[in-house]
Amino acid sequence: MTATATAQPAGQWALCGAPLLPPAEGDPALRDDPDRPVEIDAGRSQTRGDPPVYRFEGDVVIRRADQTFRSERIRYDTATQRLDAEGGIELREQDLLISAERARYWLDNDRGRFEGVGEYRLATGHLQGSAASIERTDRVRSRFHRVSLSTCMPGNAFWTLQAREARLNTRTRQGKARHAVLSLGSLPVFYTPYLQFPLGDERLTGFLSPTIEQSQRNGSTIALPWYWNIAPNYDATFTPTSYWKRGLLADAEFRYLEPALSGEVSGSYLPDDDRFGDDRWAINQDHRLHIGNAWRGRLIQQRTSDTAFSDHFGDEFDYRSASFLESQAALSWAENGWLASVDAQSWQRVEADARSPYARRPRLQLGYQPTRRLGPLAFDAAAEWTDFYKDDPATEQGVEYHFSPRLSLPLRTLAYRFEPAIAWQHTGYDLENSDRSDPEPSVSVPIVTADARLYLERPETLFDGVYQTLEPRVFYRNVPDRDQDELPSFSTSSSDGTFSRLFRSTAFGIDHTEQVSLGLTTRYRDQASGRTYLRAAAGQVFYLHDDAPRDRSDYVTELRLSLPSGYTAELDYRWDPEQSGNSELRSRLRWQGSADQVLNLGLRQREVDGQTTLNQAELSLALQLRPDLRVFAGWLEDLDTHRNRQEFIGLEQSGCCHAWRIVMEDRLQRATADTPQVERTFMIELELRGLGGIGDRIRPFLRDEIDGYDPGF
Repeated sequence: MTATATAQPAGQWALCGAPLLPPAEGDPALRDDPDRPVEIDAGRSQTRGDPPVYRFEGDVVIRRADQTFRSERIRYDTATQRLDAEGGIELREQDLLISAERARYWLDNDRGRFEGVGEYRLATGHLQGSAASIERTDRVRSRFHRVSLSTCMPGNAFWTLQAREARLNTRTRQGKARHAVLSLGSLPVFYTPYLQFPLGDERLTGFLSPTIEQSQRNGSTIALPWYWNIAPNYDATFTPTSYWKRGLLADAEFRYLEPALSGEVSGSYLPDDDRFGDDRWAINQDHRLHIGNAWRGRLIQQRTSDTAFSDHFGDEFDYRSASFLESQAALSWAENGWLASVDAQSWQRVEADARSPYARRPRLQLGYQPTRRLGPLAFDAAAEWTDFYKDDPATEQGVEYHFSPRLSLPLRTLAYRFEPAIAWQHTGYDLENSDRSDPEPSVSVPIVTADARLYLERPETLFDGVYQTLEPRVFYRNVPDRDQDELPSFSTSSSDGTFSRLFRSTAFGIDHTEQVSLGLTTRYRDQASGRTYLRAAAGQVFYLHDDAPRDRSDYVTELRLSLPSGYTAELDYRWDPEQSGNSELRSRLRWQGSADQVLNLGLRQREVDGQTTLNQAELSLALQLRPDLRVFAGWLEDLDTHRNRQEFIGLEQSGCCHAWRIVMEDRLQRATADTPQVERTFMIELELRGLGGIGDRIRPFLRDEIDGYDPGF
C-alpha cells in the first residue's frame, strides 16, 4: 500500500506530532461502482467452481477503490463477495486501520468480523487501541468486544478506557461503552456501567472534566459536571459539588434556542449549609423573545438566599463590583414609527452599605416617530408613566409621568450636520410618603436644542493611504426656569463624565439650564479598509444661566489607539478646571496575539476634593510559552494601601489527548473591608480529549478575569 504525503494534524489534535492515519489513496465512493475491478496480488493462487472460489497465499493484497486488504492466506468467494483470512491481517481504508489474526469479511456491504485485533485506528474521533474482536455491521457502525480505546497516540497513552463492549457510529459520530474502566497510565481511576462519548467535536451527553478546589472558606471541593445534549437546540448541565466544610451543592443550567424564544436558566441549592446554618440557593435566568420585526421581550431574574452567596460559591453571579442584583421583565412593540413598551424592575441588595435604587412597578412607554417628514421638518413624540417604589414607608415614592412632542429641522450632508429642535415637555407626579404641600406637583417647559457638526478630511502625508479627519461639534440646550429643580428625582441613571454624554440629553430631562457643549474629534483612518488607527476627542460644557452652580464642566478627553500586530490602547481622563483636586483617569494597554493570547495593563485613579478615592493598577495575561504550555496571571493592587485586592496565577499543559489546568487565586473579601481577609482558592482540572469534557470552572474563570481572552468554548 502506498500512501500520500503525511499531513500534520490540526485542530485539537495539533499536539499529537503526526496524524493518527495518513490519507489513503482512492475514493471511498467508488466501492459502490459495479464496474470497479478488484485487484489481487498473491504469491500463489488456486481456483475452484463456477462462480469461482479463490485461495491465495503468500503476502496477499486485495485492492478496491480506497480499500486495501492484506493477509497471509485468503479465501475469496466471488459469488458472495466473502473473504476468509488468517495470519497478518490488515484492513486499510480512508480513516480506518484494523490489524487482526483472523477475519471474515463481505466486500459488497463492508461488513465482517475481525478476531484477535492487535491494533485498530479510527481517524473519526482519533481513536486507537486493541480488542478481542470487532464486528463491522456496515461502513459506519461497528461493535468492539473486550476493547481498549484511547485518543492518545499509540505507545504513548496518557489515558485508556477499557470496556466489555463498545459501539461506534461514524455517521452520528457517537460512541457507547458498557462496563468501562478509565485508567490514567496504568492506574484505574473510574468505573461506569455505561458511558457515551463523541467521535469528534460534537456535543454529546456525558461527564465533563472534573474540577478540584481547595479554599480556606470552603475546604476541599470536588465538582463533577454532567452534560445532557437534549436536542440540537436544547441542552443542560448538572453539577454536583461537594464542599468539605459546607455540604453538597446541586447546580443546574438549562439552555434553549427557538426561532422566537431563547434563553438560559441556572440555579443552585445547598441544603443546611454546615457553616452558614441554613439552606442556601440562587437563581439566574435570562429569556429573550423575538417575534417578527415588531415584538421584543426580555425576562431577567437574579436572586439569592443571602447576600454572601456569590462570595462563598463563586460564579453563579458576576457582581463583584455591583451593589444590587437586578430582575426585570420587558415587552415592546415597534412598527410604522410607533413604539410601545411595558417593563418592571426590582433589585436585591448585595452590599450592606449601598443606597437602594428605586424599583419600577411598572413603567409604560409610548412613542411615535413617523417615517415621513412634514416637508423639511421631522416630528416625534414620547410619553412615559412610571410607578417608582422602595420597600421603605419613610421614603418618598410614587408615580412619575411625562409627555413630550418635538419638532426639528435636520440638515445633513457629507460635510456637515445641523439640527435645531424645539420640544414641549409636561412632567407630573402622584406622590406617596411625601411631606410636600402639593403631593401632585407638575411642570410644563419648552426645550430648545441645536446640534451642529462639521466633518473635515485630508490625506496624511506621513502614511500612505491614511486620512485624518477633524470633527468639531457644538450642542446647545436651553430649558427655562419653572421651579422644576424642586421636583422629586427618582432617576438612577449614571452621571459618568464620558465624551459622548456631553452631547446627549437624558430622556425627559427638564433640569433648568442653558448650556453649550463644545467638542473636537480627530481620527486617522485607512482609506482602503476603513480601519481607525487613532481616535482622539476632547470636550467641555459651558453653563450660561445665572444660577448655574458652576461656569463650566470638567474637561473630558478620550484616546483610542489601534495598531497592527494586535496592540490597542485606551485612555480616558477627566479633570475639573476650577478645582485641581478633582480628576479621574482610566487607561488600558492591550496586546492581543490571538483569541487565547492576550496581555492587559491598566491603571485607574480618582481624586475628589483633593482626596484620593481610587488608585488601582491591574495586569492580566494569557501567554503561550510553548505549543503545549500556557500561563495565566492576574493582579489588582490598591496603590495607596499597597494591598493586593486580587491576584491569581495559572498553568495549562496540553498533550495530544489531554490537558490539565491549575489556578491559585487570592482575593480580598469585600464583606470584611474593615478587617481585611484574603480568601485563597486552589483549582485543578483535568481534560481527557475525546470523552466530551472541556472543563466547567477554570476556563470560564479565566475568560471572566482576563479581558479579551477566549478559551474557545
